[in-house]
Order: sequence, then structure tokens, then C-alpha cells
Amino acid sequence: MAQETLPPSTQTEDNLRIRFVPAIAGAAITVAEWDDGDDITYSLTPDGWSPEQDQATVVDDRLTLEQALQRPGKKTKGLTVKYVDGATGAASVLTEGLAGYIVVRPLIANATAGAAGQKVVVWPVTCGEPMDDAPVTNGVFTKTQKLFVTGVVTRQTIAA
Repeated sequence: MAQETLPPSTQTEDNLRIRFVPAIAGAAITVAEWDDGDDITYSLTPDGWSPEQDQATVVDDRLTLEQALQRPGKKTKGLTVKYVDGATGAASVLTEGLAGYIVVRPLIANATAGAAGQKVVVWPVTCGEPMDDAPVTNGVFTKTQKLFVTGVVTRQTIAA
């Protein structure tokens, strides 16, 4: 038997773009809606992008069966961001109570313009209260903020 082929990888540095998009009118984000968004990628700290996912377990017991069976249950997604505090970027965009979409475009150079056919992940969110983080030696001021997921998180392709 031949050894399996090693799939290529993509380096993460400069190959991710995250935007806050205020509105998406249709079933999929368009290039114009992407362009209307605000960049927050480089506002985030290295540990500042923290998506979470959990899935409940549905117990599927059977009479006299010695093993308990399981099925996949409801999914829960959460998102917390940590960003540098300042007058621009995420600190000025993600105001408490603001609703919109966090749109994540991985695997494409950050400097590449949004275009039809690009793959994105869309998080419908409402921004929670930003909290000042404790100051650290040789560091910068940061804030941590929960973004409440208000709809189904979807993988989409940018439309024209």
C-alpha cells in the first residue's frame, strides 16, 4: 500500500481577514456588503480571536441494550474577542448593543480585495459590553468583549 499524500498547508500570518459588516440583505454576503464592513483583524491580539463550539449529546437508550447510544444534539457557538484599546479599529467599531455580522475570510492574503467566489464564515452577532483588561508590564491596553451569537453561523461564498 502506498503512503498517503501529504496535503499542502497555508501559513496563518497575513492570510486571514476579519470584518464587522453592518448588514447582509440576502442569503449570502455580497462583495459590496464585504466592502462596506470595517476591518478588525489587526485590532485583535494573538489570543483575541476565540470562537467556541459545543454540541449537546442526545441519549438514545434502548431496552436491555448493555451500551448507551448517543446522537448529536444542539450546537452552541460563542465568540469572544480581545483587542487593543484605541480610537480606531475594533475599539471604535464594536460598540455595546450594536448588531451586525462578523465575517471571517481565512486562507487568503489579508491585502487581497473581497471578490465573488471567496469562502467566508458569517457570525450574526450583537456586541456585549467591552471590558478593560488589567494592565501588564511591557504591554498595551486591551479590552475583552463577548459577542452574542444571534443567528445561525454559516459558511458562505461571497456573491457578486
